[in-house]
Amino acid sequence: MALNIVQKSKGIWASKSYSSLIYFLPILILGGLVFSHIIGAFICQFLFDVSFFSSTQDVFDPQNKKLIDAMKLMQFFNAIGVFIVPSILFLHFRGVSFYTYLKLNSSVYVKGVLSIFIMALAMIPVANFLGALNAMLPLPEFLSFLKEIEAQTLLITEQFLVMDTLIDLLLMLGLIGFIAAVGEELLFRGVLQNLFQEWFGSPHIAIWLTAFLFSVIHLQYHAVLPRFVLGALIGYVYLNSGNLRSAMLLHFFYNSTLVLLTFFIQHDGLDTSWEEVGSEGLMLVLISVLVLGVLLLRRIPKIGA
Repeated sequence: MALNIVQKSKGIWASKSYSSLIYFLPILILGGLVFSHIIGAFICQFLFDVSFFSSTQDVFDPQNKKLIDAMKLMQFFNAIGVFIVPSILFLHFRGVSFYTYLKLNSSVYVKGVLSIFIMALAMIPVANFLGALNAMLPLPEFLSFLKEIEAQTLLITEQFLVMDTLIDLLLMLGLIGFIAAVGEELLFRGVLQNLFQEWFGSPHIAIWLTAFLFSVIHLQYHAVLPRFVLGALIGYVYLNSGNLRSAMLLHFFYNSTLVLLTFFIQHDGLDTSWEEVGSEGLMLVLISVLVLGVLLLRRIPKIGA
Protein backbone atom coordinates (compact mmCIF):
# COMPACT_ATOMS: atom_id res chain seq x y z
CA MET A 1 0.00 0.00 0.00
CA ALA A 2 2.65 2.49 1.07
CA LEU A 3 4.89 1.50 -1.85
CA ASN A 4 2.00 1.97 -4.25
CA ILE A 5 1.36 5.48 -2.91
CA VAL A 6 5.05 6.35 -3.30
CA GLN A 7 5.08 5.12 -6.90
CA LYS A 8 1.91 6.99 -7.82
CA SER A 9 3.14 10.24 -6.25
CA LYS A 10 6.37 10.29 -8.28
CA GLY A 11 6.28 13.11 -10.82
CA ILE A 12 2.97 14.67 -9.73
CA TRP A 13 4.63 18.09 -9.84
CA ALA A 14 6.46 17.48 -13.12
CA SER A 15 4.30 19.92 -15.07
CA LYS A 16 3.99 22.56 -12.33
CA SER A 17 5.29 26.08 -13.00
CA TYR A 18 8.41 27.30 -11.23
CA SER A 19 6.37 29.83 -9.25
CA SER A 20 4.13 27.00 -8.04
CA LEU A 21 7.16 24.91 -7.07
CA ILE A 22 8.55 27.82 -5.03
CA TYR A 23 5.20 27.92 -3.25
CA PHE A 24 5.08 24.17 -2.59
CA LEU A 25 8.64 23.86 -1.25
CA PRO A 26 8.08 25.97 1.92
CA ILE A 27 4.95 23.91 2.60
CA LEU A 28 7.06 20.75 2.54
CA ILE A 29 9.63 22.40 4.80
CA LEU A 30 7.01 23.58 7.29
CA GLY A 31 5.40 20.14 7.31
CA GLY A 32 8.79 18.50 7.85
CA LEU A 33 9.56 20.89 10.70
CA VAL A 34 6.29 20.20 12.49
CA PHE A 35 6.50 16.43 12.00
CA SER A 36 10.15 16.15 13.05
CA HIS A 37 9.58 18.43 16.05
CA ILE A 38 6.73 16.27 17.30
CA ILE A 39 8.72 13.05 16.90
CA GLY A 40 11.83 14.58 18.47
CA ALA A 41 9.85 16.02 21.36
CA PHE A 42 8.35 12.65 22.26
CA ILE A 43 11.74 10.92 22.06
CA CYS A 44 13.37 13.63 24.21
CA GLN A 45 10.56 13.28 26.72
CA PHE A 46 11.26 9.55 26.91
CA LEU A 47 15.09 9.74 26.98
CA PHE A 48 15.73 12.91 28.96
CA ASP A 49 12.41 13.65 30.68
CA VAL A 50 12.50 17.04 28.98
CA SER A 51 9.32 18.50 27.53
CA PHE A 52 9.50 20.71 24.46
CA PHE A 53 5.84 21.52 24.82
CA SER A 54 6.45 23.62 27.96
CA SER A 55 7.05 27.37 28.17
CA THR A 56 9.90 29.00 26.26
CA GLN A 57 11.55 30.10 29.48
CA ASP A 58 11.80 26.49 30.69
CA VAL A 59 13.02 25.16 27.35
CA PHE A 60 15.92 27.57 26.96
CA ASP A 61 17.47 27.25 30.42
CA PRO A 62 21.24 27.16 29.57
CA GLN A 63 22.24 25.73 32.94
CA ASN A 64 20.34 22.49 32.49
CA LYS A 65 22.80 19.92 31.06
CA LYS A 66 20.08 17.37 30.41
CA LEU A 67 18.13 20.02 28.53
CA ILE A 68 21.12 20.92 26.35
CA ASP A 69 21.59 17.25 25.43
CA ALA A 70 17.90 17.03 24.55
CA MET A 71 18.17 20.16 22.40
CA LYS A 72 21.09 18.64 20.50
CA LEU A 73 18.93 15.64 19.69
CA MET A 74 16.10 17.95 18.67
CA GLN A 75 18.51 19.80 16.40
CA PHE A 76 19.27 16.49 14.69
CA PHE A 77 15.58 15.72 14.10
CA ASN A 78 14.88 19.26 12.91
CA ALA A 79 17.78 19.13 10.44
CA ILE A 80 16.38 15.91 9.00
CA GLY A 81 12.85 17.31 8.90
CA VAL A 82 13.65 20.77 7.53
CA PHE A 83 16.45 20.11 5.06
CA ILE A 84 16.76 16.46 4.06
CA VAL A 85 13.25 15.00 3.94
CA PRO A 86 11.61 18.00 2.17
CA SER A 87 14.40 18.03 -0.44
CA ILE A 88 13.97 14.32 -1.17
CA LEU A 89 10.18 14.65 -1.36
CA PHE A 90 10.44 17.73 -3.59
CA LEU A 91 12.65 15.94 -6.11
CA HIS A 92 10.43 12.85 -5.90
CA PHE A 93 7.28 14.87 -6.65
CA ARG A 94 9.07 16.56 -9.56
CA GLY A 95 9.89 13.12 -10.92
CA VAL A 96 13.61 13.75 -11.39
CA SER A 97 16.40 11.26 -10.81
CA PHE A 98 17.88 12.03 -7.38
CA TYR A 99 21.53 11.21 -8.05
CA THR A 100 21.59 12.47 -11.64
CA TYR A 101 19.79 15.74 -10.92
CA LEU A 102 22.01 16.56 -7.94
CA LYS A 103 25.13 15.32 -9.76
CA LEU A 104 25.99 12.79 -7.07
CA ASN A 105 27.11 9.98 -9.36
CA SER A 106 30.90 10.48 -9.16
CA SER A 107 33.33 8.93 -6.71
CA VAL A 108 35.60 10.84 -4.32
CA TYR A 109 39.27 11.25 -5.19
CA VAL A 110 42.10 12.76 -3.15
CA LYS A 111 42.91 15.62 -5.54
CA GLY A 112 39.47 17.19 -5.35
CA VAL A 113 39.11 16.65 -1.61
CA LEU A 114 42.48 18.28 -0.88
CA SER A 115 41.59 21.37 -2.94
CA ILE A 116 38.26 21.67 -1.17
CA PHE A 117 39.92 21.29 2.25
CA ILE A 118 42.35 24.13 1.44
CA MET A 119 39.39 26.28 0.40
CA ALA A 120 37.65 25.56 3.71
CA LEU A 121 40.71 26.74 5.65
CA ALA A 122 40.96 29.88 3.50
CA MET A 123 37.29 30.66 4.13
CA ILE A 124 37.80 31.11 7.87
CA PRO A 125 39.82 34.37 7.82
CA VAL A 126 37.52 35.75 5.12
CA ALA A 127 34.42 34.89 7.15
CA ASN A 128 35.86 36.49 10.29
CA PHE A 129 36.81 39.65 8.37
CA LEU A 130 33.33 39.90 6.85
CA GLY A 131 31.83 39.20 10.26
CA ALA A 132 33.77 42.12 11.74
CA LEU A 133 32.48 44.39 8.96
CA ASN A 134 28.95 43.09 9.49
CA ALA A 135 29.15 43.86 13.21
CA MET A 136 29.74 47.54 12.41
CA LEU A 137 26.51 47.80 10.44
CA PRO A 138 23.63 49.24 12.50
CA LEU A 139 20.56 47.06 12.84
CA PRO A 140 17.60 48.69 11.04
CA GLU A 141 14.68 49.51 13.29
CA PHE A 142 12.30 47.22 11.43
CA LEU A 143 14.64 44.30 12.22
CA SER A 144 14.91 45.06 15.93
CA PHE A 145 13.01 41.84 16.71
CA LEU A 146 16.14 39.95 15.62
CA LYS A 147 18.10 41.15 18.66
CA GLU A 148 16.42 38.72 21.04
CA ILE A 149 16.55 35.89 18.49
CA GLU A 150 20.27 36.43 17.87
CA ALA A 151 21.04 36.60 21.60
CA GLN A 152 19.14 33.38 22.22
CA THR A 153 20.75 31.64 19.25
CA LEU A 154 24.21 32.68 20.41
CA LEU A 155 23.50 31.42 23.93
CA ILE A 156 22.31 28.05 22.65
CA THR A 157 25.26 27.72 20.26
CA GLU A 158 27.72 28.45 23.05
CA GLN A 159 26.13 25.72 25.18
CA PHE A 160 26.15 23.28 22.27
CA LEU A 161 29.87 23.88 21.75
CA VAL A 162 30.86 23.12 25.33
CA MET A 163 32.84 19.95 24.64
CA ASP A 164 34.27 18.31 27.75
CA THR A 165 35.14 14.98 26.18
CA LEU A 166 36.09 13.46 22.83
CA ILE A 167 32.59 12.04 22.61
CA ASP A 168 31.20 15.58 22.84
CA LEU A 169 33.56 16.57 20.03
CA LEU A 170 32.47 13.67 17.83
CA LEU A 171 28.80 14.48 18.44
CA MET A 172 29.35 18.10 17.39
CA LEU A 173 31.30 17.05 14.31
CA GLY A 174 28.40 14.82 13.41
CA LEU A 175 25.71 17.42 14.11
CA ILE A 176 27.32 20.70 13.03
CA GLY A 177 29.79 19.22 10.57
CA PHE A 178 28.10 16.34 8.77
CA ILE A 179 24.33 16.76 9.25
CA ALA A 180 24.35 20.52 8.69
CA ALA A 181 26.57 20.24 5.61
CA VAL A 182 24.58 17.46 3.96
CA GLY A 183 21.17 18.87 4.86
CA GLU A 184 21.76 22.53 4.02
CA GLU A 185 23.60 21.79 0.77
CA LEU A 186 20.93 19.35 -0.29
CA LEU A 187 18.24 22.02 0.11
CA PHE A 188 20.06 25.20 -0.89
CA ARG A 189 22.47 24.16 -3.61
CA GLY A 190 20.88 20.86 -4.63
CA VAL A 191 17.26 21.99 -4.78
CA LEU A 192 17.06 25.79 -4.78
CA GLN A 193 20.13 26.67 -6.84
CA ASN A 194 19.22 24.12 -9.50
CA LEU A 195 15.60 25.26 -9.49
CA PHE A 196 16.54 28.95 -9.86
CA GLN A 197 18.99 28.10 -12.63
CA GLU A 198 16.25 26.27 -14.54
CA TRP A 199 13.80 29.13 -13.91
CA PHE A 200 15.99 32.13 -14.77
CA GLY A 201 18.41 30.43 -17.14
CA SER A 202 21.42 31.98 -15.41
CA PRO A 203 23.69 30.12 -13.00
CA HIS A 204 24.93 33.43 -11.55
CA ILE A 205 21.45 34.67 -10.65
CA ALA A 206 20.73 31.24 -9.15
CA ILE A 207 23.92 31.26 -7.07
CA TRP A 208 23.50 34.75 -5.61
CA LEU A 209 19.76 34.39 -5.01
CA THR A 210 20.36 31.09 -3.21
CA ALA A 211 23.20 32.65 -1.21
CA PHE A 212 20.85 35.44 -0.14
CA LEU A 213 18.24 32.97 1.08
CA PHE A 214 20.97 30.93 2.76
CA SER A 215 22.14 34.00 4.68
CA VAL A 216 18.77 35.35 5.81
CA ILE A 217 17.15 32.02 6.74
CA HIS A 218 19.32 31.82 9.88
CA LEU A 219 17.79 35.06 11.23
CA GLN A 220 21.17 36.40 12.37
CA TYR A 221 21.66 39.94 11.08
CA HIS A 222 25.25 40.21 12.26
CA ALA A 223 26.24 37.12 10.29
CA VAL A 224 24.36 37.91 7.07
CA LEU A 225 27.37 39.24 5.15
CA PRO A 226 29.78 36.32 5.71
CA ARG A 227 27.02 33.75 5.11
CA PHE A 228 25.98 35.55 1.92
CA VAL A 229 29.50 35.65 0.46
CA LEU A 230 30.48 32.15 1.57
CA GLY A 231 27.14 30.80 0.39
CA ALA A 232 27.87 32.22 -3.06
CA LEU A 233 31.36 30.72 -2.95
CA ILE A 234 29.93 27.28 -2.19
CA GLY A 235 27.46 27.80 -5.03
CA TYR A 236 30.27 28.46 -7.50
CA VAL A 237 32.15 25.42 -6.22
CA TYR A 238 29.05 23.35 -6.94
CA LEU A 239 28.72 24.90 -10.39
CA ASN A 240 32.39 24.47 -11.30
CA SER A 241 32.81 20.97 -9.91
CA GLY A 242 29.58 19.64 -11.35
CA ASN A 243 28.99 17.60 -8.20
CA LEU A 244 26.99 18.37 -5.05
CA ARG A 245 29.51 16.36 -3.02
CA SER A 246 31.97 19.21 -3.57
CA ALA A 247 29.63 21.69 -1.90
CA MET A 248 28.85 19.26 0.91
CA LEU A 249 32.54 18.57 1.54
CA LEU A 250 33.42 22.28 1.56
CA HIS A 251 30.63 23.01 4.02
CA PHE A 252 31.62 20.00 6.14
CA PHE A 253 35.31 20.92 6.26
CA TYR A 254 34.51 24.54 7.11
CA ASN A 255 32.08 23.73 9.94
CA SER A 256 34.22 20.91 11.30
CA THR A 257 37.35 23.07 11.36
CA LEU A 258 35.51 25.67 13.43
CA VAL A 259 34.31 22.97 15.83
CA LEU A 260 37.87 21.60 16.17
CA LEU A 261 39.27 25.10 16.80
CA THR A 262 36.69 25.62 19.53
CA PHE A 263 37.53 22.26 21.11
CA PHE A 264 41.28 22.92 21.20
CA ILE A 265 40.76 26.44 22.55
CA GLN A 266 38.54 25.09 25.33
CA HIS A 267 41.22 22.56 26.27
CA ASP A 268 44.11 25.08 26.08
CA GLY A 269 45.55 23.56 22.92
CA LEU A 270 45.23 26.88 21.09
CA ASP A 271 45.11 30.53 22.06
CA THR A 272 41.71 32.24 22.03
CA SER A 273 42.96 34.58 19.28
CA TRP A 274 42.42 31.73 16.80
CA GLU A 275 38.68 32.33 17.09
CA GLU A 276 39.08 35.71 15.41
CA VAL A 277 41.84 34.95 12.91
CA GLY A 278 41.47 37.31 9.96
CA SER A 279 39.18 39.80 11.70
CA GLU A 280 42.04 42.31 11.96
CA GLY A 281 44.93 40.98 9.84
CA LEU A 282 44.14 42.27 6.34
CA MET A 283 47.16 40.57 4.77
CA LEU A 284 45.95 37.12 5.79
CA VAL A 285 42.52 37.91 4.39
CA LEU A 286 44.00 39.00 1.05
CA ILE A 287 46.08 35.83 0.86
CA SER A 288 42.99 33.76 1.64
CA VAL A 289 40.99 35.55 -1.06
CA LEU A 290 43.83 34.89 -3.52
CA VAL A 291 43.86 31.20 -2.64
CA LEU A 292 40.10 30.96 -3.06
CA GLY A 293 40.23 32.80 -6.35
CA VAL A 294 43.01 30.64 -7.77
CA LEU A 295 41.21 27.44 -6.86
CA LEU A 296 37.96 28.68 -8.34
CA LEU A 297 39.64 29.85 -11.55
CA ARG A 298 41.28 26.48 -11.88
CA ARG A 299 37.82 25.02 -11.39
CA ILE A 300 37.87 22.74 -8.36
CA PRO A 301 38.73 19.33 -9.82
CA LYS A 302 35.62 17.30 -10.52
CA ILE A 303 35.23 14.69 -7.78
CA GLY A 304 35.65 11.43 -9.55
CA ALA A 305 37.29 13.03 -12.58
